[in-house]
Amino acid sequence: MSLLLSPGPVRVPEEVLLEQARPMITHRSKGFSELYSNICTRLKTYLNSEEVYVLTGSGTLANETNILNCCLPKEKVLVLLNGEFGDRLAEIAGIYGTLEKHSIPAGKGWDLKKAKPIIDSSDATVFAMVYNETGYGVRNNTKEIFQYAKKKGMMTIMDSVSGWPAMPFDQKEFMVDFFATASQKALGAPPGMGIVSLSRDAIERIESRDKIPSVYCNLHKHRENYQKNQQTPSTPAISIYYSLRKCLDIIDREGGIEKWAQKHKAASEYVQSRVKGMGFKLIPEPGCESWSLTAFYCDNAEEIKKAMLEKYKITIVGCKGELKGKGLRIAHMGNFQMEDLEFCLDALEKLAKK
Repeated sequence: MSLLLSPGPVRVPEEVLLEQARPMITHRSKGFSELYSNICTRLKTYLNSEEVYVLTGSGTLANETNILNCCLPKEKVLVLLNGEFGDRLAEIAGIYGTLEKHSIPAGKGWDLKKAKPIIDSSDATVFAMVYNETGYGVRNNTKEIFQYAKKKGMMTIMDSVSGWPAMPFDQKEFMVDFFATASQKALGAPPGMGIVSLSRDAIERIESRDKIPSVYCNLHKHRENYQKNQQTPSTPAISIYYSLRKCLDIIDREGGIEKWAQKHKAASEYVQSRVKGMGFKLIPEPGCESWSLTAFYCDNAEEIKKAMLEKYKITIVGCKGELKGKGLRIAHMGNFQMEDLEFCLDALEKLAKK
C-alpha cells in the first residue's frame, strides 16, 4: 500500500474507516436524525454560519448546489479565477446565470487590489471565487475581496473545497452567503460528501424563489426536511456520514478548528521550506502559498512522480492546467502525519540529487 499524499482523497485513519462498518439504518430513523443533526450543528458552529447541509456527492456538487440555488434566471455572475477549479466554478455559473469572468496567470493569487477595479466596473449581482486553487497550490486572499463584493450589494459564493478547515474561515466575518467544501480533503474523511453552508441572506434568497431548477440540489427541500425531522430529502450515503462525524471528533480531540488550521499552516511552512532547500521554486507567488498543499516547479515532474511511487511507494501528483507536466504537488491536509511528510521529503531529496 502506498503513502497517499495527493490533494484529495487523503489518508483516512483506521478509526474513521471502521465507522463505515456500522450496521445499516434507515435514513428515516431517529438514529439517522441524531447523526445528521450532530454533524450539521457542529459544522455550523465551526463555520459561524446560519445553516449547514451535507449532500451525498462531491465538492463540485456542493458548488453547483450553491450556484443554482443562488442565481436567478439570466442573473449576471462575476467569477474571478486563477486555475482549473476557478474554471469549473465559472462553467457552472454559466449554466445557471450569465457569466462574467476574469483570470490571472497560473501561480498568481487574487487580492483586493487586483479585484477591486473589476468589481467596481461590473454590473454583476452575484460574485464567486475559489479560496484555495488546488491545481497550483495558491491561496487567494479572499476575505477582503468577499467583504468588498458584499458591501457593493452582491450575493457571494465561495468554493473552499481544498481550503477549509486547513485555513481560517468565519462565514459572517468573510461575508460569504453560499459556502461549499467537501469531505475528502482537509476534513480528512472519505470522499462522497459535499457540504453547503448558508448565511441569512442566502436563506432569504432561497425562500424567496418561486422555482429552484433542481430536485436533488433544491436547498428549500433540504431546509424543509431538516427543520421537520433533521433528515435529508432523499437517501444519503449513511455509512460515510458516520465517518464524517468521527473526523469532527478527531478535530475536537486535537484542540478544535483553530488548532486544526494552525497545524496545517505549520506543516505547509515546513514542507515549503524543505522543498525550496532542495532547489525547487514554489509555484504560488509570495504571500499566496496554500496551507493545505505545496506546489513547486519541476522540470522532470512525471519522472519524479513515477519514481516516488515505484521506488518509495509514495503517491504525489502533478499540477493541472497550463502547468501540467511542469510541476508537482504534495498534500498536507486532513489527518496527515509529520513522519509521513518527512519520509516523502527525504525521498524527494534523494531523487532530486540524481
